[in-house]
Amino acid sequence: MTARFGGMQGFAQSPVFCQHHGQRPWQSTSNVPRIRLLEGVTETHHRHRPLLLMNAKTAVVAAAVAVTAIAALTPALVAAQTEAADSRAELYRRNLLAGKDVPCRTNASCAALGVAALEAGRIKEAQTLVEMEAALAEATAMQAGEENSPKATSSARARVAMALVHQGDVQLKLGALPNARAYYRTAVSRGNDYPNDALLGRAVAAARQRLESIAGKAVVNGVPPNGARFSSYMFFGAWNSVEVKPVKGRRGVYRIDGDFVYPTVSADGQPSANMGSLSAYVRFYDGVARVPMTDGVGDAPLDATARITNLAPYDKPADKPSDKHTDKPADKCLIEFKLSAPETLDIRTHGSPTECGFGFNVSADGRYYLMTGS
Repeated sequence: MTARFGGMQGFAQSPVFCQHHGQRPWQSTSNVPRIRLLEGVTETHHRHRPLLLMNAKTAVVAAAVAVTAIAALTPALVAAQTEAADSRAELYRRNLLAGKDVPCRTNASCAALGVAALEAGRIKEAQTLVEMEAALAEATAMQAGEENSPKATSSARARVAMALVHQGDVQLKLGALPNARAYYRTAVSRGNDYPNDALLGRAVAAARQRLESIAGKAVVNGVPPNGARFSSYMFFGAWNSVEVKPVKGRRGVYRIDGDFVYPTVSADGQPSANMGSLSAYVRFYDGVARVPMTDGVGDAPLDATARITNLAPYDKPADKPSDKHTDKPADKCLIEFKLSAPETLDIRTHGSPTECGFGFNVSADGRYYLMTGS
């Protein structure tokens, strides 16, 4: 099968589910609504017959026993209520911080320690810290979504964007300019989604300033002779990834291997994801390759080297009775890969995404940036 459904699986990336460059992130992050995790609480009302015969001494003793019993039960009741109120985001945060070697415990402390480590030249330590910074920023964003707080959401967006900036700073220190640009460009793109968010705008401005300082340095044009990997950030530290490599002995033919995810967090705070993947041989015509998603033979790559110019069978509405209206897309899937700019791959689905053969909510669509193996 050229398109594989990966089902629900836990994040394989460690320690904070960020992609480790140089390897494919998914070898194998459902549209889960962001709601509070609530447990059912049953309250039982008891009817008591009044005590008609009780002297003063007996009443005092009974009251003392009752007070003692209530005091003993209070911690358990409070603990039960706290457990019931724990949100999915809080459980996710606890899981992030449950490891023995957690380098920092808050988004702010991770950011500060990461910047300090990078300035001191401790690059590996800085990389670990900013990855944890990014993971905790995502947990903060999830919490803000659960609370439906515009102010908290704005702050969380800025934290996520700034974590991307700091990850770019680490790549810059490593000398991996394409990687640094990929992180900065990803942060800048967040501003396009929320142009009126002032807090986010500050992080975007920092990313843009850094990007402009390296914009023309060691830029990779097209697909290098040894191939390239393009990545697109999703959330919860997960990346969609596409490798494009020239095929030896077949001039102008490339092999595309894509791994796509829709990450989420389960009710107990554990990360998981729906997945999908594809493999195909393609040719780029004027920078564009198109892959009709059909069942192949086993795991062999699909041959999509022929030029496809007619997209009408994919873009037209699905067949329907003449007396009924429908906006449903055609029951076919074609994925278009466009080398739109240096270090940039744009992917677009024509037809119905559900016909691509991926997991629920998984899509290849988006802007991907070239990354090296650093």
